[in-house]
Amino acid sequence: MRLRNARTVDLAAGTSDRPHDIVVSGSRIYRSDVVTTGAGDDGAEIDLQGRWVMPGLWDAHVHFDLWAMACRRPDAGRACSAAELCADLGRIIEAGSDDRPIIAMGARHWDWDDDLDGAMLDAVGGTRPVVVVAANLHIAWANRAARRHWGMDREDLADGVLREKDAFRLEDRFSTVDEAVLDDWVAQAQEQAASCGIVGVTDMQHGPGRIRTWRRRAARPDQLLRVAIACWADSLDEAVEAGMRTGYPIDEAGWLRGGPLKIIADGSFTAQTAWCTHPYGEPGTGLDPHGEPSISRAELANLMSRGELSGLQIAVHAIGDEAIEMALDCYAETGATGGIEHAVVPGPEGVSRMAELGLRASVQPVHMLADRELIQNRWPTGAEHFFPLRSMLEAGVPLAFGTDAPVVPIAPWLAIQTAVLRSYPGQEAWNASESLSVPQALRASTAHIAALVPGGHADLIALDEDPLQMDPERIARTEVFLTMSNGRLTWWADAAC
Repeated sequence: MRLRNARTVDLAAGTSDRPHDIVVSGSRIYRSDVVTTGAGDDGAEIDLQGRWVMPGLWDAHVHFDLWAMACRRPDAGRACSAAELCADLGRIIEAGSDDRPIIAMGARHWDWDDDLDGAMLDAVGGTRPVVVVAANLHIAWANRAARRHWGMDREDLADGVLREKDAFRLEDRFSTVDEAVLDDWVAQAQEQAASCGIVGVTDMQHGPGRIRTWRRRAARPDQLLRVAIACWADSLDEAVEAGMRTGYPIDEAGWLRGGPLKIIADGSFTAQTAWCTHPYGEPGTGLDPHGEPSISRAELANLMSRGELSGLQIAVHAIGDEAIEMALDCYAETGATGGIEHAVVPGPEGVSRMAELGLRASVQPVHMLADRELIQNRWPTGAEHFFPLRSMLEAGVPLAFGTDAPVVPIAPWLAIQTAVLRSYPGQEAWNASESLSVPQALRASTAHIAALVPGGHADLIALDEDPLQMDPERIARTEVFLTMSNGRLTWWADAAC
């Protein structure tokens, strides 16, 4: 395929060149002055009419199956209170004609003035299983029927509030959907991601058989994204037996490659379970005011060593400063490579140690929009150290942006805008000294690929405006004209019209 009249953008140099042709041959790209005719010139062409072409975007942290499901389930994030959510669920039940479980996702419970529990969902659902999942995925609520349905009717869960590992276990169990149906949902979610300019994702989805699942999907004609497949501790042996190594290809077509070993070290701020030095101002009932670790130091070091010996980089979910410090100690002790997922409050010393250890920070900038008020109200001490994006970058810590979908929707341009503005448009920036420039935020979204080069992967996007000259307050509204991943045209605005 030939892309005519393309202005290629160099995010490192901050320049774009004159319009020229790009030839795509297989999964690689070439300038027309390198390949003139023959190889890759199959006669197909698109005239970009001087549009700007840059490396495609990556979502460095997404739970893809959960995201595909969340797009088809009731949106609990619309409710402003537990009572309003229960009323919404009641209307859904009254309008239905079957007894299938109801699973609402995305509850922003930290903004509510009331509390949700299993008894409220019992009153709504009766004998019909009803589950509500918090937007942070670290808390879920289930009525008695749901706890029985998914084998979690334990005495210690009698209040219907499931946290951390119990919430994850429930999410795994309700994620068991007919294989063909879920693959169709995932294919449609991939199309939505491609329309935003995403060419690849690091899939952090928990569960067995993830390599087998993605191999099946990648064999379909509607595979649209490159996927780095993560494994968890309970699927580590399975991944190693399958020969998975971080960064190495898994399929011959080039869609799949090995991802990291993911390990959770603490919880989340919105669940008040992130492990921090300073206490929360208003800890929830029964919660440690400092949060708590999800794994012991010895267990974390052991897992990191096993992953490193198996050729896997490590991705440690560590949000609070205490969890980050423990993870950094284990990186130093084991010699493992990889990074910190989320890295919300590393502190100046933590930032320096991350740089010294050669670690990356996988960050979800949009989280700061949800966390800002909560942190300022309940964790005011040291709030200026939250999301230190510029400090990490200037210290030499590479940034990799993602969404953590379904925690927030897959919206890469909103993430880029938030990293630049550190607020919603028109609002005062939160710790403005930690803002990034537009080129810096873009590079954190392209897997650090600054420019398209001859012989490089054909993972690219075309935009109607120069991304280097974008108005920061309009970045979230960026529309993608064309997306290409692995040499395949995955989105074309003209074809969608």
